Amino acid sequence: MVDRPETIWKGKNGILHRAEFGEVEVSQNDIVTFDNFDSSKALLNAVFWKKTDGTEVTSTIALNVATIDDGVGTNIDCIYMVWGYKA
Repeated sequence: MVDRPETIWKGKNGILHRAEFGEVEVSQNDIVTFDNFDSSKALLNAVFWKKTDGTEVTSTIALNVATIDDGVGTNIDCIYMVWGYKA
């Protein structure tokens, strides 16, 4: 299990919320930590898509962290969109 760094393309700050999209390379059971979100509140959602074919990669959300579920493969380039409460 590895904590993977994300590359932010754009972030938007609202009064209480933040939305962000970017890219990250993930493998099965990797953790992606989103530092620009409140670590005391769960993300509202995080979605990952494989860059090769656009299929969605499933993940589990806990606070400001998404864990990539089984079956994704190894070192898969993904695009992500995440939204939640800003830090």
